[in-house]
Amino acid sequence: MFSTRLYVRILSYVILIVLAATSGFAGIISGRAVILGTVALCTAAWLIGALVHYLNAYNRKIRLFLDSIADNESTLYFPEHAANREQFHLHASFNRIYTLMTACKKKEFERELYQKEYESWKKLMRVLTHEIMNSITPVVSLSDTLLSYFQADNVRKCAKDMTDATIGKTIRGLETIKSQGQNLMYLTESYRQFACLKQPEARFFSLTDLIQDIQTLYQEEMQLRHIGFSVCCLPPEIQIHADEKMLSQVLINLIKNAMQALDEQTDGRIR
Repeated sequence: MFSTRLYVRILSYVILIVLAATSGFAGIISGRAVILGTVALCTAAWLIGALVHYLNAYNRKIRLFLDSIADNESTLYFPEHAANREQFHLHASFNRIYTLMTACKKKEFERELYQKEYESWKKLMRVLTHEIMNSITPVVSLSDTLLSYFQADNVRKCAKDMTDATIGKTIRGLETIKSQGQNLMYLTESYRQFACLKQPEARFFSLTDLIQDIQTLYQEEMQLRHIGFSVCCLPPEIQIHADEKMLSQVLINLIKNAMQALDEQTDGRIR
């Protein structure tokens, strides 16, 4: 077992240290082998240092592992081509635990994302229902009123019963229904555009120039907020095939988010 090998190695170190120290002290005290005794004591001291370094190697790995868990870091990887079998098994165990942690976090994130998406759609449907009902209810009521001008008890009235006032009310009512219908169509179209993004219009353009334009656009505001803003493009000139307007909006949103995140800092930097 892994733990047995570790304990055997530690015990071997301890036995060698005890033997070397005992031989050294015996040689020096007896006066028969002072030089060999000194060498034996130096060897014991070296073995103690080697044992401490050997144990600290594991302590450092364990501390790094526990710190990464405390910092919610799930990208750490321990190389599994270690020099000895003990470290190989230790690294393999750490990586296996990290894999399980990452899988659990991914499932938790997807579950939270699905819940938030469901709540967002639920709120959206509530708002849409409210707006549509506000538009449809007066249309239905007005339609019943207009219908009463032309029939009574499901019997159609004669044309001679129609007066100019009735015709005028009918025209105004139909105009109101038309206006409400247009408002409802505008509302529906607005939500349709919000829910369905338009197709990108891709073309080749300079991403470097776009980033520099955005830098120029926000440079003054950055200075007022005491935020350092630097741009480093590798390679210096980048040409891409994409929708420049959409990508520009994405970059602007990222810059605004970064600026808001640095509001409480006096030496913020965006690079």
